[in-house]
Amino acid sequence: GVVFVADSQEERMDANIESLYNLEENLQANGYDLNNIPYVLQLNKRDLPNTLPIEDIVGELRRKDEPVHEAVAAKGTGVFDTLKSVAKQVLTELRKS
Repeated sequence: GVVFVADSQEERMDANIESLYNLEENLQANGYDLNNIPYVLQLNKRDLPNTLPIEDIVGELRRKDEPVHEAVAAKGTGVFDTLKSVAKQVLTELRKS
């Protein structure tokens, strides 16, 4: 599974978009499609004052109906929820095969 960790700061949005594009390109180069694998979007640094609204970030970065989790990784907030979310998807996929 894949967890894409987006930096919620406004000035990092372009870098987030570029990183997600690079991720998709690298997956495709190796025979994978992000739309067909377990995937979670984590919005990190939600505690900072210059963060974009969740709706704006999700509008730019969401690729399918993947789960979205807010996080403050430096404090551990939201990290375990993100891990549980992607693990649940991976286990669901393994049960199918």
